[in-house]
Amino acid sequence: MESVVAARGLVFARPIEPGTMLATPRATLGGRRVKYFDLPRKLMQDGSLDLQLIGFYLEDPADAAHFPLGALVEYLDDER
Repeated sequence: MESVVAARGLVFARPIEPGTMLATPRATLGGRRVKYFDLPRKLMQDGSLDLQLIGFYLEDPADAAHFPLGALVEYLDDER
């Protein structure tokens, strides 16, 4: 986790492994349901867009309290 905006149920994180990410009704981040995600408009020091950072909007905004900064969490989108 890079940062959390608890009042909006928003968690910013970077994928450890590259791959396709889908936001389906089954998607979870650290076991918490993800409503949708977006690429924030954050710039890197060289002025280019930071395309590695992802903003995860949680279905229940109160779930953002479960994500400490620096924690590694798993993103899943499967049928479990």
